[in-house]
Amino acid sequence: MKYRTAEDIESLLLDEQETIVNKIDPEKIDVYLFLHDLFKKTDVTTNRVFQFAFRHFYKLDNPSLTQEFQDRYFEIMEQQRNDKHSSIVNVVTELYEIKNHKGNPTMQFPLATAMLHTLNPNFPTYDSDVAKAFDFSSTYHLNGFYKKMKRYVDQYQHTFDTYKILMERESLAPMFDHFETRFPRNGLSKVKKMDLMVAELGKQLS
Repeated sequence: MKYRTAEDIESLLLDEQETIVNKIDPEKIDVYLFLHDLFKKTDVTTNRVFQFAFRHFYKLDNPSLTQEFQDRYFEIMEQQRNDKHSSIVNVVTELYEIKNHKGNPTMQFPLATAMLHTLNPNFPTYDSDVAKAFDFSSTYHLNGFYKKMKRYVDQYQHTFDTYKILMERESLAPMFDHFETRFPRNGLSKVKKMDLMVAELGKQLS
């Protein structure tokens, strides 16, 4: 599959660099930091405040998903806390077993990346805005778990590899500096800053 390359994303970011950073919602960063700070010192299977904020922030409160799915999601997150080799495939597979309100299994890949990122902020997230920025193709037309999983993993690996390249590009240093000026002492990983900028790019491309 042909996705936007590091050079493509770099060019698009540079075209709108001030606009992109200025449009990032400060509230999004505040909630994100609240969640990551609380995650470090709580059992997420019992902390209702964490669950409430996380559900709304990452759209885990999707009406199609059951309470069983949400409960299992936080159980897996807690189980994975000390696993230094957390696998996105394993997480997606476990969640796939829990049927939605219509009785069908669903592949919740973006939610799995949100969990992985919470466990390790050096991994990117994946959502519709990021997918739009990279011009990722949909998986809806693919039949079967493994075909969908392969497409998602390919896209996620592409995101990871592209971020790694972009974070070293001198051309984007002023953009990161602008981010620090607008959000001083934010404590975000560089991957998360990249995530936020690419997601904002995706919104502008929509």
